[in-house]
Amino acid sequence: MKLMGAILVVVAGWWLGRLFAAPYRQRIKCLEQGLGLLEQLRSEIGWHHRVLVEAFQRASHSYPAYEPMAQSLFEQIAQHESDFATAFQKALYRVTGLWESDRQIWSNLAQMLGKSSVDYELEYLQQTREELARQLGEARTQGSKTARMLEVLVSLTGVAIVIVLI
Repeated sequence: MKLMGAILVVVAGWWLGRLFAAPYRQRIKCLEQGLGLLEQLRSEIGWHHRVLVEAFQRASHSYPAYEPMAQSLFEQIAQHESDFATAFQKALYRVTGLWESDRQIWSNLAQMLGKSSVDYELEYLQQTREELARQLGEARTQGSKTARMLEVLVSLTGVAIVIVLI
């Protein structure tokens, strides 16, 4: 009975560690997909000359983290609820893994899209891509360390509880 309880405590500690580390890993995943989305947007806007909402919808099909955002954006624009920038900022909250600093970069992009020439939009997409790449680099180094540390600490806490109980 004690052995079973000890195993359950250790497994629960490991599981909690994974749970606490999940937001860091989710952010990395969202930033990686965001970089891919920006590349797709460049081709959709630059080469195919698509309307912004349609470009976001087509580009997001390959990136599951951003599909709810594109759908929400499409619905808001279709219902004429608000302008593109406002609808984009509301829709951006559908991407669950982004942190506030990441959302700010995307919000800045939304302010520029649709208000200038295609060449300027493409240039701003590239600048946004560079900023997100920098954020991704920081997230990979710092976030991975923090996630791993949380996993280990919480798992060790479970082991410590088992030792104290035995």
